[in-house]
Amino acid sequence: MLRGIACILVALMHVTVIFSQTFHAYFLWNFFKFGGGGVDIFFVLSGFIITYSNRQNLGKPGNILKFVKKRLIRIFPIYWIIISIFLVVQVMLPGYYATHFQMNFANIFSTFFLLPNHIMLNGVSWSLTNELFFYLLFLLALLIPNKNFMLGLLVVYLVLLVLVPALSSNAPSNSNSFIQLLLFPMNIEFLLGIGVVFFVDKFPDKWIFPFLIVGLSIFLVSAIYYTSLSQIFSGYSRVIMFGLPSFLIVLALVKYELVTHIKVNNLFLQLGDASYSIYLFHLPIVVAFFKIMAKVSIDNHLTLVLLSGGLLAAVCFAGFIIYKKVEKPLINWLNIILV
Repeated sequence: MLRGIACILVALMHVTVIFSQTFHAYFLWNFFKFGGGGVDIFFVLSGFIITYSNRQNLGKPGNILKFVKKRLIRIFPIYWIIISIFLVVQVMLPGYYATHFQMNFANIFSTFFLLPNHIMLNGVSWSLTNELFFYLLFLLALLIPNKNFMLGLLVVYLVLLVLVPALSSNAPSNSNSFIQLLLFPMNIEFLLGIGVVFFVDKFPDKWIFPFLIVGLSIFLVSAIYYTSLSQIFSGYSRVIMFGLPSFLIVLALVKYELVTHIKVNNLFLQLGDASYSIYLFHLPIVVAFFKIMAKVSIDNHLTLVLLSGGLLAAVCFAGFIIYKKVEKPLINWLNIILV
């Protein structure tokens, strides 16, 4: 459910920003400009899910190869398919999908393998690089047999993430791309997700709804005052405004799901299943669609808003079809033959 909500928030943010850039008007009063906070939810969720589903493998190096295969299968095959399609579209229809991407081996290689600071052919792929970096950190955790030592390293890394960018304005901006990735403040959110795994069993049932209400309230306040709060918190804005409340929300809902059965509307479950496909392909579609609307000179604001809403619905439906017909069968097949 949370994956579905997070994906829709990101898509709404991109519609809001591109709508404003294309038509010099507001989409739904620009409220969903904060929608990038959906990525923060994704990062906390990822830290939790990967740790929770692999907690029995911590300190067991024999499970590393299986972990690596499953993670690479989850990230790359559908990404390669979608990014290849957009690469062809850019060559054939540059007027509808033009980027700063230059056709050379270095750019193509770094983009296809999501290397740090790759030139994005798809504007969401930066987050996949951070996701892969978290997988690498978790891979190291599988190698450490002493859990207390592993927890100590996590605490040291958390302190590093908090202190180094705060104390040195030159660290990560003027350093190489791998150091930037290592010190990226939003990596704190993966650690918050890991924290959910360690705290949830000790978390009292009576705190479920207070934590959920506080988390939702902070997230909503951050959404309403997004622009001004971003300036106040600077580089840590995403973590404070959306990462910390996402931690509270995930912790509360995980505990609630452990103590009772939660009925979730099937639409949210389907959106959650298809969220990766939707996340990967929605942005170029939105850009191209708005360029077409601009070319046909649609001037009525209400019509533009309604068409944008219809586009979002169509993107979600298409993402679900891609998930059912391509992503899921491909992942299942690769897991059978490779894992």
